Amino acid sequence: MTAPTTSARVFLVRHGETDWITGGKFASRTDVPLSNVGEKDVELIRERLVAENEMIDPTGVAKMSVHPSRYCSPRINARRTAEILKLGIHNHLHFLDRETGQKFKTESMIKGESADPYIHLTKWLEEWDYGDYEGMTLHGIKEARMKEFRDAKWDIWTEGCPGGESPQQVSDRLDELIAEIKSVIEENSASWPGGQIISHRSQHAQDIVCVAHGHILAAMAIREGVAEFGRVWLMSTCLLRIRFEHDNINQPAIVVGRKPGPSDRM
Repeated sequence: MTAPTTSARVFLVRHGETDWITGGKFASRTDVPLSNVGEKDVELIRERLVAENEMIDPTGVAKMSVHPSRYCSPRINARRTAEILKLGIHNHLHFLDRETGQKFKTESMIKGESADPYIHLTKWLEEWDYGDYEGMTLHGIKEARMKEFRDAKWDIWTEGCPGGESPQQVSDRLDELIAEIKSVIEENSASWPGGQIISHRSQHAQDIVCVAHGHILAAMAIREGVAEFGRVWLMSTCLLRIRFEHDNINQPAIVVGRKPGPSDRM
């Protein structure tokens, strides 16, 4: 039996390690698969945190809503991470490409059921486009900038990426995703006396899971208003929880740590 939920939650999950991450290379447009270590790391997270009555309960994420509750970057490393985490529900993991409308499934067998069976692949969660810095290391970027007589220190949060995306472009596409997520949560919300809107009208609140990449998820946390600009760093296979303080949907907050015991509904 699922433990009572005190607040809706949004889980931001960075994909597992890749050879490019190990080599310090920036990857956005390039499809870099998970390394063997990356796959094992994701399996470990699944075993510890993804199960009935655990931090992420795949059978309870979307059972109350016909709207999307699992989002994923189209990149192969994010999709593979979602597959290993077993975020699917029904008998297989179902993916829906939001751009083309294409639907497909894996052969992994998953228990449970949901009104919306799909993990939604969306460009909203593609990594920040690194442009001219694609495939480069920080050292290589520093050298390239010095040759161009620019400040050797690169700050993606203020400069963006030459030939890629600016901070405003990233913010604009994330705002579309955040608006959709907020509408899904609001569908299950309720008003209390005094004007406070709580994140659920029943015992079970709506949880959302997003699987993507380091910079785009950090930017998402910033756009959600739960972190300072440029002050979020998600390591590979990292899981970040956002919930609503005092169950007020206008007060998102990052949850740090977990309670001891078999179930974690913080």
